[in-house]
Amino acid sequence: MMRSQSRVTIAVFNCLRLMSFHQEHALRSSLVDSFYETLGYCFGKVLLETLGAKVQASVYDLLGRSGIRKEDISNRFDDVVQALTSALGTCSRVVIHRTVVEMFKEYSQRLDFSYTDSLRDRLALLKEAVVANHVLPHRLRDESAFDSVEKPDWVDAPKGQAYSSLYPMKKGVKT
Repeated sequence: MMRSQSRVTIAVFNCLRLMSFHQEHALRSSLVDSFYETLGYCFGKVLLETLGAKVQASVYDLLGRSGIRKEDISNRFDDVVQALTSALGTCSRVVIHRTVVEMFKEYSQRLDFSYTDSLRDRLALLKEAVVANHVLPHRLRDESAFDSVEKPDWVDAPKGQAYSSLYPMKKGVKT
């Protein structure tokens, strides 16, 4: 009797562990997908803000001629760097560096690298941190639930009637 009970316990434990593995895999997969989507978003944003819309379109055209579609930029970012370096030379490093900086900002991570550091390594470390800590980028977060601020009526009172503290709520104070 004891032996069959232990088998059932082990079977249930293995089933739960398998379910947990699949749930973790799905979460990890969605985090990685959102990481790559954010990389493409940041690359486009940097191109637009740094070089303008016309140059952004030209860069996308250049990448298309190199066999990299706009949708594949984030998944083939090493190829993007190679294509930009061969076309623009060392100037492409500015765009790549700003893209990596924008990624760190998007995930609210500390910028602890310089212009000369390996950007590929920094991007890989960011990806590992995002997956390990289950971090979402700013553009996918719902900030309204956490940062909504309600002002009491007395905050918008005319000058001289407003208080800088909760003084008007003190017992016995008439406003």
